[in-house]
Amino acid sequence: MAAKKSSNKLPPFVPLLWEVLNSKAYISLTYASAKALPYFLGKYKGPHRDADRYQTSFHFSYSEAKRYGYSPATFSKVIQELIRKGFLDPVDKGGLRSDGKSYSFFRLSRRWEKYGCSDFASIEWKCFVPKPRLKATSKSERGRYKKGNKQAPYGKDISQSDAVRGISG
Repeated sequence: MAAKKSSNKLPPFVPLLWEVLNSKAYISLTYASAKALPYFLGKYKGPHRDADRYQTSFHFSYSEAKRYGYSPATFSKVIQELIRKGFLDPVDKGGLRSDGKSYSFFRLSRRWEKYGCSDFASIEWKCFVPKPRLKATSKSERGRYKKGNKQAPYGKDISQSDAVRGISG
């Protein structure tokens, strides 16, 4: 029988350092937010001390949160609290915009280190303005002023035989 080769490699895990666990921000988190924080921290797939850790954007959908046992209302409160306490920074707000659904994008933050201090930069998720998107137009607006329609813009009926006059000043 061949002996099984043992490796010293650890299985995948998310480290919560003592500086995080003992911080004012983490101690003041609700149970649901403290339980969800490792899932957000685990979104970045790289070394813990990597410089890109706080520059990389990621998404965390409500359907993914549902698999972890969060209701949509609770997950919304978790997102708001993690942003308010400085663990996350919003990048783009998703939802039912434009043609369909879009994800909310976040970035890990180190603002939690200054939580409770006078120089803490507070961000509210509800006040965050998403990136502008093109709005879908209704069917009636899409075909309204196409060539060949009976009504022209501004209520004028312009036929092809009319001369176009410029505005003189």
